[in-house]
Amino acid sequence: MGRKPAGKWVLHQTFLDDYIKDCYVYKRPRSNTWQYFLSVPGEGEERKTTKVRGSLEDASIGVEEAKRFAYERRMEVQIRQKQGLKARRVKGMFDFMEEFLDSESERIAPHNHQGSITAETFRLKRHHLNLLRKFYRGKSIRLEDLNYPKLHSYPIWRMNTTCDKLNPIAVKPPKRTHTINTELSTIKAYFQYLELKGYIDRLPTFAKVKRESLRVMRRDYLNPRQYMQTLNTVRKWKNAFNLTPTQSYNKKILYQAIILMSNSCIRKGELKGLKWYMLDENYNLPREERKTHHLINIPLEITKVGEPRTVQSPTTKCFNEIRELANIKKVKGSKFPHVPDECRNNYVFGKYNHPDKPLGVGTWNRLWMEIKELCGDRYWNNKNITWYSFRHTGISFAVSRSVDLLRLSRNCGTGLRYIQDVYYHHESESKATWENLNKNRVFHDKVEKQKDKELIDMEDVLEVVEN
Repeated sequence: MGRKPAGKWVLHQTFLDDYIKDCYVYKRPRSNTWQYFLSVPGEGEERKTTKVRGSLEDASIGVEEAKRFAYERRMEVQIRQKQGLKARRVKGMFDFMEEFLDSESERIAPHNHQGSITAETFRLKRHHLNLLRKFYRGKSIRLEDLNYPKLHSYPIWRMNTTCDKLNPIAVKPPKRTHTINTELSTIKAYFQYLELKGYIDRLPTFAKVKRESLRVMRRDYLNPRQYMQTLNTVRKWKNAFNLTPTQSYNKKILYQAIILMSNSCIRKGELKGLKWYMLDENYNLPREERKTHHLINIPLEITKVGEPRTVQSPTTKCFNEIRELANIKKVKGSKFPHVPDECRNNYVFGKYNHPDKPLGVGTWNRLWMEIKELCGDRYWNNKNITWYSFRHTGISFAVSRSVDLLRLSRNCGTGLRYIQDVYYHHESESKATWENLNKNRVFHDKVEKQKDKELIDMEDVLEVVEN
């Protein structure tokens, strides 16, 4: 409840003018400092100090200066309201973060589509705003005191700051500037929200951060030798003795996941969301080819970009192995994937004895750490191999086989330009490139050996070129 406009709480009440009744200055009974009262239409009342010293005995001391302060504040309120801005900015910068996140949470959808975000994207937005809290050392400054030059330096602070204190989170410089640009997209959206609500009158700017090129940002992959070494090690790992039925099932199904991801080049999220009804025969192929190749119809609900696509994949044997692991009997005379109707809506990578539920995130992560411990130092050297690396490996192998890039991009659900910039590293590492770069190297060596001679036997040189 607000204070009463008169009585024991108000001393030396003085209106700004005979015609202005929504603003006056006063003193508290035990204070010499002048205060002002301002009624803000649609926003309530504002009572704050003018910081002008007066006297409890003499009401004339400091009153004109206090009235001038209150009048300027009243004019500022009127100007802001005419501009469509909020006049009262009594909250700090952090006070609106939860309000902003609540509005963003309404956009969460189970799959990507225009105007929506996923639960993971929402989690990252909260993390980005926590970094902004860290930047201000947890001090929620008033919006009218927003230091725009300081805010402009956020990217520089982000690139050079390391702090282990959880206030609210620890921070260290990211590996790539792409991460900082992602954070800035959330921070800019937050200030756009504040501007839209009328809490600030202009948007902040930030120091420019140059993104790495897609060629620099290419993901780590396995070369053919590393891939086969990994498969052999994981195969031995999955066939270990003294495993419980659940452990055996989990290890064997993740082995199949590696093969499936490397050959179909689908994403991890798509892999985890696969259900049996999404698999189909490819009737455009000869019967013999259909024993190996099939179609995967990926619905928009599990895709990264929110668009359905059909994938051609040579993984019929892989899915047959998974079906047997799940104890699903093959329906004789049926088409691929040969599962009964009651199992078609089950997850391909489902829990042991609970095929209606997807394999848990903890299982994926825990077993991946075991695989990484077995293969990391032994085969992968300094490469940062993740689950996604197997998709990257499959696409890289396809590029090295000179597969048509347009068809490859459509099958993998990624852009042609992205394929060229990120996955085309095999071109620079291939034997064909080496041979091309070393073309006529013998001729060069012959000339180099005879560079001290004034004349070179051209017949000798030509003979080298012809050979």
